[in-house]
Order: sequence, then structure tokens, then C-alpha cells
Amino acid sequence: MITRGLRRRMVALWSAAAAALLLGVAVPQSASADTMRTFNVALSCSYGLPYGLSVDNGSGWYYPDGSSYASGGVKYFTVYIPASATSLAINTSFCETDPKTPYWEGYRYTITPGTSTISANGYCNDEYVYPGPFVRYCSLTALTYS
Repeated sequence: MITRGLRRRMVALWSAAAAALLLGVAVPQSASADTMRTFNVALSCSYGLPYGLSVDNGSGWYYPDGSSYASGGVKYFTVYIPASATSLAINTSFCETDPKTPYWEGYRYTITPGTSTISANGYCNDEYVYPGPFVRYCSLTALTYS
């Protein structure tokens, strides 16, 4: 009698394990596991080299993974953004000789979702808008897909 009860428990345990395994295989990946795409931008500032690249593609500002190097007065960033993104705005943490931290005013661009690489030239212009605050306008030009 004890053997029969143990056998039933083992069968139930194996059945539950098999069901969990099948469920795990059948459930699709979550939306947070979005495919990424490469974004290359050659960025310059009105006040020296830019340090750090932040992007907003509709869900708030963040610093995407990637790399950068400087050459002359331009910093070249290669970062990764979600392939599902349909908008793009850029900013920099600071420009080398900023007199103070400005408010971001910048521009937003509509981008085509997909996995192709996006390349662009970027420029962040810091200026004092009288009588208002010190602001940063970051823009993109020559936006291409490859």
C-alpha cells in the first residue's frame, strides 16, 4: 500500500514536470525581448566634444549599449536600439565646455521599424534663449538606412 501511494506521487510529479516543460516551450518570448538594430551617429556639439549619448524612442530617455570614439571635433557612436522603434531623439550627457547644463529642447524624428542599420550626423547646439533658460537643440541630418 505504501508502494502504491509512492508510485502515484511519482507519476503525478513527473506529469507536472512534463506539463511545465511543454508550457515553457509553447509560450512566446515577451515583448521586452525585442530585436535590436544598430544606430550609428557622428555627433558634434557647439561647445566641444559630446560625452555620452542618450536616446528616446518613445519610452523615455536611456543610454543604449554600444561604443564610441572621437576623431577631431566629432564623436562617433555605435549603439543598439529596439527594432520596433518608430521615433528617435538624441541628447548628450554634456558637451566638453558647456557653461552649464541646459534643458533639452531637441527634435524627434520618425523612423521606419526594422533591423536595418540607421546612420546619421548629429549636432547639439547649446544656446541661451532670452529671457528663458539655457537650452540644447539636438538634431539629426543625413538619416539613412542600410
